[in-house]
Amino acid sequence: MVGSWRSILALIVFFLTNIVGVFPFKVSIPVSTPVINTLTAKAAVFLRVCLPSGLCCKDHPKVAPGQERERRPVVIWSSVTIGFQTVPLISVLLLLATGVLHGKEIREGISGTNGIQPLDIMALFISLAYLAISLDTTGLFRFLAFWVVRKGGSSGKRLYLYLYSFFFAAGILVGNDPVVLFGTPFLAYFSTASGIVPPTAWVFAQFMVANTAAAVLPSANLTNLVLTGAFSLSYITYAVHAILPTLATGVALYPILAFVLFKSEKYVPRQIDVVEFQHPHGETANAPAPDELTDKKGAIFGSTLLAVTLAVLVGTSPLKIPVWMVTVPPALIMLARDIWHDRHLWKKQPGAEQCCPEPMNCVPMQTVSSTAKSCKTTMDSIVEKPVENFTRAHQPTLDSWYQNVTKNTLPTVSTIAPRLPISLVLFAFCMFILVQALTTQGWVEVFSGWWSAWIHVCEKVGTGFATAGAVYGMLVVSTFLCNICGTNIGATILLARVLQSWLSAAAPNTVDPKVRLGAIYALALGTNFGAYTFSFSASLAGLLWRDILRQKGISVSQRQFALFNLPSIAVAVVVSGAILIAQVHVVPR
Repeated sequence: MVGSWRSILALIVFFLTNIVGVFPFKVSIPVSTPVINTLTAKAAVFLRVCLPSGLCCKDHPKVAPGQERERRPVVIWSSVTIGFQTVPLISVLLLLATGVLHGKEIREGISGTNGIQPLDIMALFISLAYLAISLDTTGLFRFLAFWVVRKGGSSGKRLYLYLYSFFFAAGILVGNDPVVLFGTPFLAYFSTASGIVPPTAWVFAQFMVANTAAAVLPSANLTNLVLTGAFSLSYITYAVHAILPTLATGVALYPILAFVLFKSEKYVPRQIDVVEFQHPHGETANAPAPDELTDKKGAIFGSTLLAVTLAVLVGTSPLKIPVWMVTVPPALIMLARDIWHDRHLWKKQPGAEQCCPEPMNCVPMQTVSSTAKSCKTTMDSIVEKPVENFTRAHQPTLDSWYQNVTKNTLPTVSTIAPRLPISLVLFAFCMFILVQALTTQGWVEVFSGWWSAWIHVCEKVGTGFATAGAVYGMLVVSTFLCNICGTNIGATILLARVLQSWLSAAAPNTVDPKVRLGAIYALALGTNFGAYTFSFSASLAGLLWRDILRQKGISVSQRQFALFNLPSIAVAVVVSGAILIAQVHVVPR
């Protein structure tokens, strides 16, 4: 089967997808031509997205009489980025069109097989993301940043160590994604308040330590959940084998960061002085100060809800309850609270109840505080217009409804929605499907044969060397493949199936239990540590981290990401591998 053109195409498409994800490019396409404009306008009016010509706010000015002959067809081109958000979907559609993929592979790539459940994993991911982003809108991170700066003292090195330890403990308890979602905005506010520009040392330490610490508990990282399901590992057994290598790695990474990579004072100053800020330009005098909570009740409610959610997630993990049952309800509760909060504030504004009975008709409204004035302006303009224009101009459209919702009715929810990592969810699902395509085309059996050959070579060198070869071999392979297998989740799925195939193909009792344990837990460590290797797309956390930094005005280039990570991942592999080798000879199966 591997020699067929379908299998070769599946492998080529898989690796090209990941290469383009790391090195995206742009293509130009026509987005505005006379034909496209006409069809789009008619469709928009029919679907009530926009009003007919002459009433739509986005129409171009009409051509003056006598100038009709001067009009020329205009073609407007726009650049579209082909990267991690688009190429996986294109690849899936290509494999479907060529018959490499079928409905069965699509279904298995989404629902999962052999204990791997992508749907549950993505539900956990998006639920925690909503809780974290909702908390960010309350001003909690900005508040905590100022509190830490003022209470943590003026020593830069001491504060660096305190934050490193804090993020490590948080990563063990809540995992890498929550720490990235909470910690990155926190450090953005902190660096601004402290005058540390750029905050490179602080954000890199937070990202590395979060992905290191997340290797301890199964619930702390999506990759851990994949492995515990694939090999039927209890959460206690997993934690017992993962905790010592992880702690040793965390201890070893700090001096590399503090005294090698970021020893310069431009990264970690000796003394840190808090810079006091006035209100940003354009804000009113009634706006909260930078060190005050925007929504105190929301911050308390959201923090409590998140703490309870994470505690229940950890506490119920031995019961093997689906993770979506634990994380989705709290996210819905937080969504309901945000909607209630927005509606409560909207109703308290003067003139809100007296405004037009149909919210979609109040198109001119810009802010809640100007509701009464806007409605008066609207009604005055209605009186001056003919009846037929009133009927058409004030028909509710999708555009008027959206403007009203985002600016007036649900400002908090409409602020959170664009920040949700929906594109990352689509990316992850497509990568699950592409890995499933490799499985069905026979490549997993080929890769498991290569792994079996490597273990056989190590056994020939010496009995003790087989365990070391399995541990360091899997650590190197897994950390590298995180960059070319569609995040560490794709690498975990692929390599977990390779190990499953290797173990099932071996004769009974022929695989040394130490070699087996070493390979499995090296995969667990490698796919956590692989997040800080060469590319942002090595993990969903890396993509989130980069996007949040961009939202906060902090730029980290791909080259900078790789150069700062290279010494750290080398130390992580060497130290964790040595501890794991010693551990599998001592800790019982």
